[in-house]
Amino acid sequence: MKILGIIGTKDTGKTTLVTRLIKGLTDKGYKVGTIKHTHGRFDFPGKDTEIHRKAGAKLVIGAGKETFFLSPKEKNIKWIISTIPFIEEIDFLIIEGFKKMEFANISTSIENEFTIKKVDPFSLKDEEFKEILQLTEKRTYGLLLGLNCGKCGFESCEEFARAKVKGDADDVNCKSQFKRAMLRINGNPIPLNPFVQKIMSETITGMVKSLQREETEIDKIEIIIKW
Repeated sequence: MKILGIIGTKDTGKTTLVTRLIKGLTDKGYKVGTIKHTHGRFDFPGKDTEIHRKAGAKLVIGAGKETFFLSPKEKNIKWIISTIPFIEEIDFLIIEGFKKMEFANISTSIENEFTIKKVDPFSLKDEEFKEILQLTEKRTYGLLLGLNCGKCGFESCEEFARAKVKGDADDVNCKSQFKRAMLRINGNPIPLNPFVQKIMSETITGMVKSLQREETEIDKIEIIIKW
């Protein structure tokens, strides 16, 4: 899963650009997910969710054809991103509104060291947008956790990221990505190399199979330890 940030000041067309990118990437056959950062609440005024929350509920969950959670605690962005692959497999994650991220980004006003390109979404012509799509495909990367294994040919994950946004690095199969197992401590994802992920996965799967009364296919096992 590659990640693209859309950054910029208020009313500079961030949502306009995100909407166009979603359609552009989807039309090319990619599965796209989004994260929207807001300084306000995601509650719905006048609806049951607000009534429940005002009555004192610490956590409000909506369950039906769609599922959502309203929590009073803001989750770490890495926690959110690392959770997504275990919910839905997507190719590109577009994040709108987080200005301080070490992800490749496209800017609608301000720029930083991870900016691929600065654009004006309101005057972006078709040919310019095609270039944006190509840059998104070539210069974005996934969640880097600082394993610094060197398998990508760079000394550190940060060095790879800086080279990638400039177009000086190829896609790599990052060894710290969650393929078979994930470990989080205090909500923060911990990098695990493929060998450790394999050992964890096979050990826990073996334990679970020995506890099963009926033979059923295992798709995903979740263990949460809290103390």
